[in-house]
Amino acid sequence: MNIQDQNQPAEREPAITVLDDKQVWKLIESTRFARLGTLGEDGFVHITPLNIVTDGEKIYFRTAAGSKLTQLILEEKVTVQFDRAEGHHAHSVNVFATARLLTDSQEIDEVKKLNLAPWLDTEKLEFVELTPQKVTGRRFRLGH
Repeated sequence: MNIQDQNQPAEREPAITVLDDKQVWKLIESTRFARLGTLGEDGFVHITPLNIVTDGEKIYFRTAAGSKLTQLILEEKVTVQFDRAEGHHAHSVNVFATARLLTDSQEIDEVKKLNLAPWLDTEKLEFVELTPQKVTGRRFRLGH
């Protein structure tokens, strides 16, 4: 085999691959940074960065009192989205979920065990649980 043959893949993978739920959850579980889409009172979708953790079934984040929390209380349906690019691939995942502010101290203590700490040195006292209703994901082959 010559060098040129070694550089040519035997079969090119598709440019776009739809991921199954198991593949999507594997990506979610290894993600710590995402974007939250909520419907604002003004009728527009608001995108907010957040750090997340998961217990394998649900997604959690912390927030402070403010517009994000107000939007979650007014409309529980949200979308969490994240992208990742590494090597010759990129991934895009959307999680369509319902949000719930945790108020039970036992539930909050369980989430604290997941090491959910804000990245910024700000006070974020509220814990939010996202229950996925649907997940979608795609892998993109980058380059030529």
